[in-house]
Amino acid sequence: MAARVTAACKSVVDFLQNTHTNALCKAKKPVAMVALVLNVFLPGVGTFIACVTCEKAMDGLICLAMMWLMCFVFLVGWVWSIVHGVQLLMRSMS
Repeated sequence: MAARVTAACKSVVDFLQNTHTNALCKAKKPVAMVALVLNVFLPGVGTFIACVTCEKAMDGLICLAMMWLMCFVFLVGWVWSIVHGVQLLMRSMS
């Protein structure tokens, strides 16, 4: 039974990592700044907007849903949203 729980946890973590990576696009700097601010106050909304501008709307929508779900259940989504906004901004500057 412990092996099943471990496998289930690993698959959830893998899904979250893939979702995060897929939704991390290279947006223009102003879009990335707006995305960061929006992610602080409305977790995931900035990520979704950045993904739409980069034509990755479906990846952004999945990421948005995951951030909101985790924000309501664990409050982890809010932190994840802020980290993702910072990464979007850093990627836009490179």
